Amino acid sequence: MKKSIDGAALEMTRVEGKTLATIGYIAERKDLALEFTRGPVIVYHEVPETVFNELFDSDAPDDYFEKNIRYVYKNNRVW
Repeated sequence: MKKSIDGAALEMTRVEGKTLATIGYIAERKDLALEFTRGPVIVYHEVPETVFNELFDSDAPDDYFEKNIRYVYKNNRVW
């Protein structure tokens, strides 16, 4: 599913999480977009691509998010 974030088209991919629904990444801007099951989309800034890949490949994306992203990177809610 595609979404637009600050004018950039972004492919969002479904993940198997309880709180995370879809994730996407804009490599040029190092922006990680996370859509939560309860609706909001939050963009985390200056996230290395390796972190996105580890989140994407994680068997427990919610846990990975809590430990490695949530309180580490600046963010803003876009929806």
